[in-house]
Formats: sequence, C-alpha cells, structure tokens
Amino acid sequence: MRRPAFGAGVAALLLASPLTACRTEPPPPSYLRVEGAAPRLAEVPDSRALLVVFWATWCPPCRTETPRLVALAEAPPDALRVVVFSHDTEAKAVETFLQGPPPAALHLRLDEGHQVARAFGVDTLPQSFLVVDGRLVARFAGPREWDSRGMRRLLEKLIREHPPGVSAPSR
Repeated sequence: MRRPAFGAGVAALLLASPLTACRTEPPPPSYLRVEGAAPRLAEVPDSRALLVVFWATWCPPCRTETPRLVALAEAPPDALRVVVFSHDTEAKAVETFLQGPPPAALHLRLDEGHQVARAFGVDTLPQSFLVVDGRLVARFAGPREWDSRGMRRLLEKLIREHPPGVSAPSR
C-alpha cells in the first residue's frame, strides 16, 4: 500500500501556520478580579487609582519585589499612585532595609496592629490591591514584576475599564 506523498509546498505551509508561530507577547500577569467598596484609607495621596501594597522588610518575596515596586511608584501609569503598608513595627527597620528614608513615591506607612491589612482581608505577604475611584478592582497575591511592560499594561487596562464618574454596579 502506498502512502500519500506530501510535497515540499505542503510542508512549508504547515511550518508557516499561525498554530506553529512563537508567541511573542508574554501572558498577562495573574490577578483576581474583585468588586466592592475599598476600606477607607486616611492620609493617602489624592488619586483616581491606588495600588495598595502590604509588605514587610522581613518577608523574602517582599524584599525581592521592592526595586520593581519602587520603579513603578516613581514612574506610574497615569492616575495611579502607590501606597505601601509595612508590617514592620518600627520605621528604623524599613530605613535600614532601604538604606535610607523610603522613597516618597511609595507613600509608605507602618500598619500598626495590622488594622489596614485586616480591613483588606490580607492573609499573606506581599499582597496588593488595585483601588479605582474607591472601588476594589483587583487583588495580586505574591511578588510581582511591577515595572514590567505586561504589568503596566494590565494596570492601565484595569484603570481604563473604570472610567471616572462611572461607579461599579452595586449588588
């Protein structure tokens, strides 16, 4: 019995198929969509969107993500500000880790008694929340590459999905 012959043209067509092409864009960073009113935060920057990060100097994954978090905070997407709540009990520990005062762009605060973390339902560190116009939008568990192109695009997309003056439907 004779097998059908595939010509060179068919083989070339299969190699050029979109199914065999390499993916050039990495998948978007993982996150969990959340919805609802965010807990009230005192003395945070006035901004449409806040990335609220729960962090500690003694947490190895937190330490790893710090340079990328600082980079995002110092050059954030439009309308976004970063606020970091530290689980450290003393500002001195933070200053020692950062080798000086925290960068102003982090808007770092000590979360005494972990009151703010409890209000957000934080169960592990690091953990971050995107808040847009007072509404919870996304939850990020674990360390992130905050200054990566993919993460910046995701944050911009999530902020754009909630235009100013349009509140999320209430349940």
